[in-house]
Amino acid sequence: MRRIRIRQPVPPASARQGLHAKRAARLWADRAGNAILEFAILAPAFIALILGVLHTALIYLAQEGLQTAVESASRLVATGSAQTLAITVSGVTHTGMTAAEFKNAICNGVTATDSRTGTSVTYAKALPPFLACDRLAVNVAVVPAGCTNPSLANPTYTYTSGVLTSTGTGFGQASCNGSTNNNAGLAGSQSRLAVLQLMYLWPTAKGPLGLNFVNQPNNNRLMIATAVFTIEGYGCASGVTTC
Repeated sequence: MRRIRIRQPVPPASARQGLHAKRAARLWADRAGNAILEFAILAPAFIALILGVLHTALIYLAQEGLQTAVESASRLVATGSAQTLAITVSGVTHTGMTAAEFKNAICNGVTATDSRTGTSVTYAKALPPFLACDRLAVNVAVVPAGCTNPSLANPTYTYTSGVLTSTGTGFGQASCNGSTNNNAGLAGSQSRLAVLQLMYLWPTAKGPLGLNFVNQPNNNRLMIATAVFTIEGYGCASGVTTC
């Protein structure tokens, strides 16, 4: 049996162009997948916005926590408690906190004996739980009596091979009239003006689209909370003239 082939006539070029135009029109009118395409275009900017809001919110939260901590810690100095608590270390009792003991009281709280009354007192920690003590630096400067030109220099952070080695902080009388901070503690600071600074290295990172809150090495942001106050005219224990 012989097979007969019937050839279809080839449409003219104008007809083919019209067919392509109709297909292009149907493709242009097809809205399937629009949501995916729009999301692919807008997603990077939207994600960058969310990350920026999150970074900013966390920094504001940390700064607020640090400010609350400095207000609580300042009361230890303003009321004379930091100067008059009797603290026992390795069986030896001394009156008045050292710089390390004051920082530990901020981070973990303290229970000690009030040298003026002989009663045990407890102060809760000031640092909120989402801030780490090893990232905290404390600076206390008391304006000396008769000082007319106090110098309250900002603490300086020193890094060696990317590791923080010094904060330049002090714990004693402020520099005045050419003298430097003596770091000798807070004894004899009744009725003096004092400045307390809490400095914290908040870990952060650079974000998309140029977002950058880093101002210290190792992706850290330095935050500072400050309290300025006058120390009360607190009394010393019986028989003690300076505390």
